[in-house]
Amino acid sequence: MVFSSLEYYLFFCFVFFVVWFLFPSLSLSESKEKRILHIFLLVVSYFFYMSWDYRFGALILLSTIIDYYVGWLLTRSQNRTWRLFLLNFSLITNLVFILGFFKYYNFLASTTNSFSLWALDQSFLPVLDIILPAGISFFTFQSLSYTIDVYKGEIPAERDFIRFALFVSFFPQLVAGPIVTAKTFIPQLHEPKRFEDIPFRVAVRYFMLGYFKKAVLSDQIAPTIDMIFTDPTVLHTGTLWIGAVLGGTQVYLDFSGYSDMAIGSALLLGYKLPTNFNLPFKASSVSEFWRRWHMTLNFWLRDYIYFSLGGSRVSSLRRKFNIWFTMFVSGVWHGANWTYVFWGSLNGFFYMVEEFYRERWGKPKGETNPFPKLQFMVWFLKMSLTNLLFFLGAVFFRSANFTAALQHLKGMFLWQTGVFRTYIWKEFLWVSCFLILGHCLGHYLWEEGKEKQIPASLELAIYPIVVLILALFTPENSVPFIYFQF
Repeated sequence: MVFSSLEYYLFFCFVFFVVWFLFPSLSLSESKEKRILHIFLLVVSYFFYMSWDYRFGALILLSTIIDYYVGWLLTRSQNRTWRLFLLNFSLITNLVFILGFFKYYNFLASTTNSFSLWALDQSFLPVLDIILPAGISFFTFQSLSYTIDVYKGEIPAERDFIRFALFVSFFPQLVAGPIVTAKTFIPQLHEPKRFEDIPFRVAVRYFMLGYFKKAVLSDQIAPTIDMIFTDPTVLHTGTLWIGAVLGGTQVYLDFSGYSDMAIGSALLLGYKLPTNFNLPFKASSVSEFWRRWHMTLNFWLRDYIYFSLGGSRVSSLRRKFNIWFTMFVSGVWHGANWTYVFWGSLNGFFYMVEEFYRERWGKPKGETNPFPKLQFMVWFLKMSLTNLLFFLGAVFFRSANFTAALQHLKGMFLWQTGVFRTYIWKEFLWVSCFLILGHCLGHYLWEEGKEKQIPASLELAIYPIVVLILALFTPENSVPFIYFQF
């Protein structure tokens, strides 16, 4: 059940009707109505998740039970050794036995067997037929944020199991984020929800924008990108460059589209999810790009990995290592493939190089620009370089294996003849135009503060036209969200 499908619309309409029309008509007390609401949302969230495979429900329930009781035990003891044991128990159970086994076992087994076959001419570990649960990395990180924050004393333990289970499994963000931490979401479960407080227009805008990114843009170019990355050796150099740009663009459109639809869905139910993307392609530095891209993951890694390593309170060289290692963890989180490991390491290297440059040649604070007329040109060149580095990395992110990625890059920088069809160039042009236009409008409306309120009557009159346009340009076959595999 994906957000861009008819099944999801029927499912969400049912949930919306029950939450805002059925429950209030029962004339229950506020506490009882809230209790029934949480139970209902928990049930439909599990139904939503188990619609892919009913067995997945047991896994998320196991993670929920473990972290709930770990949090409960942490509040009952001040013994440092016991508390550290509980934290490590949660970390090991979630990262090794749940996430590690289902997501990384076969990767580690295949890597180990490849090495042992080369060295000893025999393999040692069996490769298992493991089904990867959808969104396992997302709900694992969310649940871990609770345990870590309770251990640090930043939040109290949630005593109500239903509320905690709903935090872990809330369906709008369950399978592909945004990653929601306990300290930002659990307090919302304690607040009363009122129908008149829902920002309907904002929620609908989010959902329609997300649908446009996913169904109209991302799904349209998906077959072309799949063709390009299937065998880069038979393609023209120009096709490979277009493939690199479209591959990175598709990831953005697909994932930010899902995030927007998740935010819109949650708002319609009275819950606020954090922003996950903020016009990343207008960034003029590597550090700025990752502050705008998959923001909830990068904030999670900053808070629980980078700061735990010492953050910026260490030597200059150690700080750069902390940055690289955090990006390396991001690559490992994304997938059990050497392409993701290298992708994270490569972006960490770019980040480190930028830090070295900033320390050595960066403009001191307070120094004015001697050539103000060239400011836009300098920004444009820096933005272009930042995007180039991202799209080069996207080749590894999008390729099936490391060898295919190297073949793709080789064809990009060493001229080769091959397939170069006209429709590929056309798709590149119209998708790029939408991407540039969207970033320009986003910068003007939100970052420049030029947003103007549209009359509600006019906006409501436009909705049927927008829905018709979206329906006409939606491809017949929906493509699964890329981040479901993570």
